[in-house]
Amino acid sequence: MPRKQTQSAILKSEHTPEQKQAVNARSRHLADRRYRRQLKYHNPSNAREHMAKKRAEMTDEEKQAAKEKKKRENAAHYLKYQQDILHKKMKKRAEDYIAKHGENSFWSDYPHRTINLRKSLADGLPSAEVST
Repeated sequence: MPRKQTQSAILKSEHTPEQKQAVNARSRHLADRRYRRQLKYHNPSNAREHMAKKRAEMTDEEKQAAKEKKKRENAAHYLKYQQDILHKKMKKRAEDYIAKHGENSFWSDYPHRTINLRKSLADGLPSAEVST
């Protein structure tokens, strides 16, 4: 059974070679533009500069609103970031242990390397509650 063609497909097949070249050039241009825009924000230093400029143009009310929004988002994704927080606490405990007992003791003694989740939670991980 032959395939049904839409009106736009029929018109597209009737394009002259020059029209096809123009369409392809436009598509390439748009793809290049998307790629350049993507690179602009994926480079961390460019992203920092962009955010600094954007933040400099914001009013105090907008800055406060952005802070509140970030706080709400962080609370919503609390569990997602909990592992990073625990790793930072574990690293700090290891650094403190090395400062106190030396590096040889750090590598030969195991118990200090295990993180006590209850202790870390009691030490002040941020709570998931947000006051609005």
